[in-house]
Amino acid sequence: MRGIKGEYERVENEVLHIGNGEKKFFTTKKIAILVLAALLFGLATPFTGFLTKPAPPSPPSSDEPLCPIPSKIPIKESEKVQFVLNDKKFQEGVIDRFSKALQIDTIVYDKTTNYTKMANFHEYLEKTYPNVYETAEVNKVNEYGLVFYFEGSNKDLKPIMLAAHMDTVPIGNPDDWSEDPLSGSFDGTYFHARGAFDCKNLLVGLMEATELLIQDGKTSFERGVILAFGFDEEKSGWDGAYHIGQFLVDKFGPNSIESIVDEGPVMFSEIMGDYYSLIINGEKGYADIKVEITTPGGHSSIPRDHTSIGMLSKLLSDYEEDQYKPVLVPENPMMGFFQCVGEHGRLPPNIADAARKIGFDDGSKEIIIDYFGKSPLIKYNFQTSQAIDIINGGDKSNALPRSVSAVVNHRISYGNDFDDIWAKFTKHGKVAAERYNVGLSVNGREILPASDNGNIVISFYSDGLSPAKKSPDNDDFWFEFTGIIKSFYEDEVFPDKMLKGDKKFIVTPGIMSGNTDTRHYWDLTDRIFRVQPGSTDMFSSNVHGQDERVDLHTHLESISFYYNYISHFANL
Repeated sequence: MRGIKGEYERVENEVLHIGNGEKKFFTTKKIAILVLAALLFGLATPFTGFLTKPAPPSPPSSDEPLCPIPSKIPIKESEKVQFVLNDKKFQEGVIDRFSKALQIDTIVYDKTTNYTKMANFHEYLEKTYPNVYETAEVNKVNEYGLVFYFEGSNKDLKPIMLAAHMDTVPIGNPDDWSEDPLSGSFDGTYFHARGAFDCKNLLVGLMEATELLIQDGKTSFERGVILAFGFDEEKSGWDGAYHIGQFLVDKFGPNSIESIVDEGPVMFSEIMGDYYSLIINGEKGYADIKVEITTPGGHSSIPRDHTSIGMLSKLLSDYEEDQYKPVLVPENPMMGFFQCVGEHGRLPPNIADAARKIGFDDGSKEIIIDYFGKSPLIKYNFQTSQAIDIINGGDKSNALPRSVSAVVNHRISYGNDFDDIWAKFTKHGKVAAERYNVGLSVNGREILPASDNGNIVISFYSDGLSPAKKSPDNDDFWFEFTGIIKSFYEDEVFPDKMLKGDKKFIVTPGIMSGNTDTRHYWDLTDRIFRVQPGSTDMFSSNVHGQDERVDLHTHLESISFYYNYISHFANL
């Protein structure tokens, strides 16, 4: 019998591609014929350039920056920013209002279909921010989605949109928390509650900023402003943001929004010896794949050599060991991140040199992949991840399991697609099917017929999502947006940090390995950014874990930043 390595090599040669419901087999012999035909055609047509490789990207001229530093944009509402950040009496009201918002249960589960509890949060918002409700056009979308629209006087200007979500993930075991997870308690520095960081801080901050603008008489907007709040982002947004996206397309038309800013990493973080603001302008794709094995079953006293659980375990173990290959392509915003770090950051000289050359030198890409690929937090920004998250099977200790299944989650990197996932599952599924003499079906197509021993079926568990189109990181809006961020933190929030030492504040593009409600807003604009004001990162805030928290200063940054942001872009 051939070894497992030999089996994989044979299957890889035989099955190169299964995708989009189409079965395509190529043997090594057929590949050789195709290659030979291509060579002969190329030699016979020398003037067509058939064999000419596309020219690699040219390196930029020596005086052309790879990562231009945005010029600072003066903070239009500097006085109000300082008021929000420093006025203790105002902050007393902020603390009370935010704490009460955190006490309202807006938890959703994967199988939640009843969202009536969101009405309590609606009631709280309307009572707490009456000017917003009286001034804006308020739309309730699919009953619990909220869209506040402030019409602009200049119809030639596309509105700006700011997004957040009111739902939170479950609490888990309340006994594991140091504080009551629905208490909204404030200890003088931190608010403790589920949803404190993700993302009631952002939603309430937007409402606070807008309420203040109205109180100050600064909502005679020339450009329209949209606040859009979903209610099921934590379960992919199909009941909330999906309908909000459709509503906005119907109301304004496709590509009708100037820009969208939604939740993301905080705008100010200390990493790699400097201060960074990662403006997320791309998201990985998503695919949940179900693997189900069905066998005849029977009594455990007379088992087959391999039960369905054993078969599934082996298939999954082999699949998990076979990691996706890291890949860096121009569409991935991480290319821009590495160039910025290479040009302005603190990397070893050889790594910095490779980072600067990453856009036009394949050898430099490999150096960067090898260097940063050692960190799981970074490598999955350019590598498709795979995680076996759900497994089911077995009914009784003395009965052979008949049907067992597992779900494997993938976050699809730029440079990969669904076809790559189907091809890999086909490779491993075929090895397992032939080893155990069972059938195999992948993505709705029969690869091997079911046998008396059983069958393997590999299919989508839920709707998949391709990687998001990268939003521009070199146009006028990008430099205006990032210029505001640079001024906000260097001049308003942390001027002392900028005066001490030699740390720089570096603004870069970046990517999210997770997904946000923005997946449902792609038809509205090419400019979608996922970032939020703050200086305490999501990891120290225990996002999705026990003892989730957010500090008061981060919440005040949200209020003051968006007060200025809305005024800057809408009050021209």
